Amino acid sequence: MFSLNEQKAIELGESGERAIREKNEYDALQYAEYLREFGQELLEGNLEKDLKRVAISLRNIGNKAIQKKIENVASTALSDLNSLSETALDKGFSNAMWSFSKAVQEIGKGAVQFQMLESAKIALDTLKMIGMGAVEKKMEVVTLWTTMSIEEMAYLANRQQLEDLTKDAKEAREEIIEYSEASGFVTREQIEKYPQLIAQTVSQFSELQNLQPAGYAAKPNEEFTEEEFFEEEEEGEEQEPETEAAKKEM
Repeated sequence: MFSLNEQKAIELGESGERAIREKNEYDALQYAEYLREFGQELLEGNLEKDLKRVAISLRNIGNKAIQKKIENVASTALSDLNSLSETALDKGFSNAMWSFSKAVQEIGKGAVQFQMLESAKIALDTLKMIGMGAVEKKMEVVTLWTTMSIEEMAYLANRQQLEDLTKDAKEAREEIIEYSEASGFVTREQIEKYPQLIAQTVSQFSELQNLQPAGYAAKPNEEFTEEEFFEEEEEGEEQEPETEAAKKEM
């Protein structure tokens, strides 16, 4: 059973997705902005638990915008996640930060694979900010997840022959690792082993396939073709939007 705050976040996200399907960019941008404002209200009220649904809804809007190749909406969703992440870091909300990191990761990887460079750059900058902040706030899981996410972006950018983005991602990851080690926090060895441990776990539990790191298996699920990406979208649109959004968990 969702709380009223969670339900509101779901409804705003569904409305934003619907606007994208209808190619109504103005309304999609408005709903992303409503979600940012609502997320800020939750942060001010220290309602960390409900922020997860805001992250999911912004992620869904961003992913749908990537599918429809509406970069302005995708970039806006990422910028909103960046803004909320900064405040959540200041408050030390580690659970919310993991949700924000995963949301940015998903939109960012889609942006890389469809070579939407503005959105990819915002995603990378946001992940770097989250990673550096996670080290400072001693958020171990967020640090590990975020460095893995940046490594995935570097891997996918290299596959797309995006040399500048690949270089920037590798440098961002290295900067976080060096800062972590200098702070006596998570070691390089832990960071490098983390995605391998996830890949091993995923191979044993099929329901965790959505966590499969790119580059650590024969065919990681993040490496989809454009045809597969749009086929998945069409299948999803056959469902009622409310049912689809309510099922999307992080």
